Amino acid sequence: MIDQIIFLNDTWIWQIGIGGIILWFVFIWKEWPEFGKRRFWIKITIAFLAMASLAIIALKPAISTTHTTTNKMVLLTEGYDKEQLDSLTRIHKKLKQYKYKANHPIFEGVDPPDSVFVLGYGVKPYDLWQLDNYNVSYLERKTPSGVIRFRYDYKNTVGKQLVFAGLYANPQNGHRLILEGPGGAGLDSVSLQFAEQQKFELTTNLNIKGNYLFSLVEKDSLGKILSTDPIPLIVKDSTPLKIVVINGFPTFETKYLKNYLAEMGHQVLVRSQITKGRYKFEYFNMERMPMGAFSKKNLESFDLIIIDANSLRNLGKASRIAIKNSVKENGLGVFIQPDSNFFRSSKDFEAFNFTSEKNTEIRLDDETKIKLSKHAFVFKDEFLLQRIHTKSNTKIISGYKHIGKGKVGTTVLENTYELVLDGHTNDYQQIWSKLITNLSRKETPQVEWRATSIIAYKDHPFNFEVRTLIPKPIVKTSKEYSISMRSDINIVNLWKGITYPRDFGWNTQFIEQDTTKVFEYFVADTSHWRSQMLYKTIEENKRRYKKSLKNKILHNHTIRLIPLLGFYLLFLLGIGYLWLEPKLLKP
Repeated sequence: MIDQIIFLNDTWIWQIGIGGIILWFVFIWKEWPEFGKRRFWIKITIAFLAMASLAIIALKPAISTTHTTTNKMVLLTEGYDKEQLDSLTRIHKKLKQYKYKANHPIFEGVDPPDSVFVLGYGVKPYDLWQLDNYNVSYLERKTPSGVIRFRYDYKNTVGKQLVFAGLYANPQNGHRLILEGPGGAGLDSVSLQFAEQQKFELTTNLNIKGNYLFSLVEKDSLGKILSTDPIPLIVKDSTPLKIVVINGFPTFETKYLKNYLAEMGHQVLVRSQITKGRYKFEYFNMERMPMGAFSKKNLESFDLIIIDANSLRNLGKASRIAIKNSVKENGLGVFIQPDSNFFRSSKDFEAFNFTSEKNTEIRLDDETKIKLSKHAFVFKDEFLLQRIHTKSNTKIISGYKHIGKGKVGTTVLENTYELVLDGHTNDYQQIWSKLITNLSRKETPQVEWRATSIIAYKDHPFNFEVRTLIPKPIVKTSKEYSISMRSDINIVNLWKGITYPRDFGWNTQFIEQDTTKVFEYFVADTSHWRSQMLYKTIEENKRRYKKSLKNKILHNHTIRLIPLLGFYLLFLLGIGYLWLEPKLLKP
């Protein structure tokens, strides 16, 4: 075995070396008035050691070991390439082969290898921990054909749309994807075109509450069914919101917005200013109530305020304070309808930062392919800003900020009512539904369930979380089996668990201390959404082994990082001495 020292960042060796030398000479120049004295030579020596330590830390030294005899193994996972295996066996004559079985010990009864080659789609994410102490090289497979990504709201409400969006890899020209309802009726479809990847989106309206099983069906050009994958959906009755709309004067935007809100069953109060001090009031799905100046009392029952920027600027001090306190303390939501001055004068609790641009039309990523009118601005991406609508995941079109318990949001879109006039009512409703859902007041549930994936698989680990104020919650399945829970070390009242579902279809679990808060999820067979599962496995293996620098294997070479703690200590001690020494000499 032959060892040698190398640097992982060897491509930067000249830049780092020259930079370190320049810093050292700057220090010599600074200390030059002390030239000839003993302390001068001590200080420049310590400075040299500190700069050298910093350079070594940046270059990341490692030890490269050449093995004369090694125990190598190839782990054959699902879909491995026979040609890759043959190539490896030609290079490594004594290469041992081992077939991987999911959720089983990988090296049981086998001598631990020095290095492992993983062929095929890879080791399942829940088994990757078994390879933590081994040097692993992953020879990835080509992305499988099929739906490799999809997203949709599996918990939805009556009156909204199911929007199922996905990414299809290696589509075949002439094939079709069909969204089928629980009875097998086709609801929407899209044709596939020959390409490396194709995005698609399927939609349908939701009219009745219940637990449903929609399906994504792929057919070839002759109508033959190639695959059928489940889309579980929980539809609940919508909870009407209480919304107040404030306008400086009646507008077309407000006219169509109030009609939409009323049709959705929300309680809506519209206040439009006629002249100074005089207002016109309209009430939808609610009793008449006075609404002059805002106060904490008359805002208590409302979930959302929609107010134009001019009216917000003209609010009295007392009304502004009342809104601000209601947002912070009661979770009230505020949506600001912008005007051209808003983007340059946004301040106080509704402060947003914008960047000007020439485009005054845009197509949103998720909601519509129709062109929308907008102001010549987009949001400046900030740490506290939460996105609602985006374009290409870079331009933020609508967003909000948390203010205490509530939210304040706005958009750069304008004249969205033109969508209705052009016959794109569904697109209009989808945009406003997302805005209202994100901004309106949310009641904090006593028990909140969350899963890391939409669909579970039989006999496979299914991770979930539950937030609750119940101390030490006891979680049980519908068959009264207890599930071990682990509390989160950082977040209070957050518990995490793993279950292995045994039954196909809808499964339930609950907290024994409060059986009313039931968690429902759907369990599918591993033959469903197969392309997506394989894609996730490939990506997880690539992320874990392709980018890891800690241990790296290349044929007969092992590269191990040299611990940098000593160099950090040497740098800190050197800099500390250089900082402290002049202070100790002062009289």
